Amino acid sequence: MGSKKKVATVVTSRSQYARVKTALQALNESNRVNLSIILSGGALVHRFGDLSDIIRQAGLQVEKKIHTLLEAGDPVAQAKTTGMGLVEYATALRELDPDLMLTSGDRYETMACTLAASYLNVPVVHLEGGEITGSIDDKVRHATTKMADYHLVSTERSVWVVESLGESVDRIYYTGCPSIDVAERILQEGREQYDPQPEYGGVGDHVDVSSDYIVIQYHPIPTEYNSNYQKTMELISAHEKLDVPTFWFWPNMDAGTDQVSKAMREYREKNKPSNTHFFISLDPRDYLTLVKNSACMVGNSSVGIRECSYFGTPTVNIGDRQQSRERGPNVLDVMCDADAIAEGVRAQLSNGSYRQSQLYGTGDAAQKILDTIVDLEPELKSPMTRDLLE
Repeated sequence: MGSKKKVATVVTSRSQYARVKTALQALNESNRVNLSIILSGGALVHRFGDLSDIIRQAGLQVEKKIHTLLEAGDPVAQAKTTGMGLVEYATALRELDPDLMLTSGDRYETMACTLAASYLNVPVVHLEGGEITGSIDDKVRHATTKMADYHLVSTERSVWVVESLGESVDRIYYTGCPSIDVAERILQEGREQYDPQPEYGGVGDHVDVSSDYIVIQYHPIPTEYNSNYQKTMELISAHEKLDVPTFWFWPNMDAGTDQVSKAMREYREKNKPSNTHFFISLDPRDYLTLVKNSACMVGNSSVGIRECSYFGTPTVNIGDRQQSRERGPNVLDVMCDADAIAEGVRAQLSNGSYRQSQLYGTGDAAQKILDTIVDLEPELKSPMTRDLLE
């Protein structure tokens, strides 16, 4: 057997880690791969869910910790964080000297590490390319596709999208999404009435998990930066109308996060809502278990569309953040309006569980990703030529 293939990856947020956790574990456990994890961005900041302990508990080792996140919570800070990442990831990748870099998704940090790897002539393997959400994320995702050398995608439509962007079909692999692996394991475990409150703490009123509850995860929309506070207030107004037990999670670090957090904090401190408990983050397995056991997922997180489709968990998707993402039958789309949100939640609670959708995979993505990477003889893709345009 030859030397181990050196793979570097950058983990920058709780949502990104949840998506790739099983793939990282598979790579880490392989005797044919040497995995180096760089922990950075919001993944090192407590209020966005510091992942240091969670990653260690998953049996993964962090090679480097790099602080890049500017916490101003506005578009300028988001752009500057990308620049900081480009500078720092270039140095880290030069030191690690990997055979390839594994990146995922559509966050601005994805752009930074992909740019760094591209200029260092390190082949890039991109997970979750070809998806379309209808937001600023599409620009980052599709730009990453053009810089990446290999594409491991989650859906059949994504294969077509990546190919339509001019990528060679022999560099596109349909693997499914590794977060569905976690969802499948949760279904097999059958942890009903899981209660995270004793272990994770959080704040707010205690929620009885033996009764029906909802999970709220609402993130800022950078392209609608000035209206994020008001949009969150619409969600809060809907929550007051519903009067249903709730687990509510704090937003990610995208531009507008302070506006969402401010509205949530005012609501929590002034209204002291009953039967409502607030968390920053949970381990992906615990978070998805809580979501799976819920009566409804509410907000604008892709979890409601991706993992909840596999669970069959009813989802009320608010606003435009996920407007173009592929979805199963479990999703009900509503405007960011208090009455529309409340009406949508009531309808989903009345409907109950949906049939499972395997749109995003069948629970074996990590193995497919490992097999693909192990079999690769990584090389940079050729530049476009006139032949491709004729």
